[in-house]
Amino acid sequence: MQKIVLDEIIKAEKESEKIVQQAREKAVEIISNAESAYNQAIVLAKEESQKKIQDSVATAKQQAESDLAKAIKDAEDENSAFLEKSYEQADKVAGAIVEMLVKPEYEKE
Repeated sequence: MQKIVLDEIIKAEKESEKIVQQAREKAVEIISNAESAYNQAIVLAKEESQKKIQDSVATAKQQAESDLAKAIKDAEDENSAFLEKSYEQADKVAGAIVEMLVKPEYEKE
């Protein structure tokens, strides 16, 4: 009878060792899957953040180019308006200079 009990204990120990080994293998598999999923999530997050940064840079560049074009146009418009306003006066000054250069000294007042 003791031999039967002893055999049952040994059999139970072997069975428990087998269960523990299976649990360890399952744990290794779960950890491996979790690490793989984590690494994939990290790669995806990096790719997504790089795309967002590139999009932000492209948007900022377009905005800067647009602002520069507007500033140039505003300056050109302002210069044109100034030239239009001062054309008559500049023409009078140029005429006076030409007259001074061309008119003989004795005809000047």
